[in-house]
Amino acid sequence: MFVSGMNPFSSLAFSFPTLAITIPSTIIVLIWTFSLYGSKLRINSASLFALGFVSMFVSGGVSGFFLAQPSIDIMLHATYFVVGHFHMVMGVAAMFGIFSATYFWFPKMTGRMMNETLGKIHFVISFIGTYCIFMPFHYLGMAGNVRRYSAFVVEYMQPLIPVHRFITVAALITGAGQLVFVYNLIHSRFRGEPASDNPWEGTYLEWSTPTTPPPHNNFGDHLPVVYHDPYQYGVKSSTGDYVMQASPEQVATVNEEK
Repeated sequence: MFVSGMNPFSSLAFSFPTLAITIPSTIIVLIWTFSLYGSKLRINSASLFALGFVSMFVSGGVSGFFLAQPSIDIMLHATYFVVGHFHMVMGVAAMFGIFSATYFWFPKMTGRMMNETLGKIHFVISFIGTYCIFMPFHYLGMAGNVRRYSAFVVEYMQPLIPVHRFITVAALITGAGQLVFVYNLIHSRFRGEPASDNPWEGTYLEWSTPTTPPPHNNFGDHLPVVYHDPYQYGVKSSTGDYVMQASPEQVATVNEEK
């Protein structure tokens, strides 16, 4: 609608909600970022894809500020700029979250661990490849490369062909890199290293099931009793620096320790 000759004053109705959504988005990004402050981060496939999700969400979201301005959006909206913005936020960021969840929940679902070396290779290919694909999209948009053109019939767009070739090669390599994930998924399902009941040392109830994978009734004949909130990390306990929700062990709070 922005490029269809719509009344410029009508575009303000779309501009205000677009700008307003940046407020909760910024807040949640700050929550994600500062939740890492002071933490003992474990670098594995699940955490890398989770961090990659935040990176994609921020990198793609920043370009949304430009698209929220009607005077700028009229020029950019029919170009590759909006394609790069939308796909980084709504497409790739969501896929990184799915990959992170897959690596995280796979041991609980199947009783076997996914291969960490292959997982990290998968992340590196996906992370670098994604930026090589969609960041040039923003450049093409600012250069005026119109979207939905099947051929570069406009003279000023012909010098941009090498950029499209670079994107194509990056996309092919990134797509081939997903075969690493497919192989890891299938191979680990049948021949992966057996997983413990709580491989990530999580405190939530799902990690206190009697077996991995859980039985059909989840917790067996006895339902767990909740003694703590799910955020008992970095506390002194008899087994480590965390306490399970279903553990009756009493631990001192920060205020009690002081």
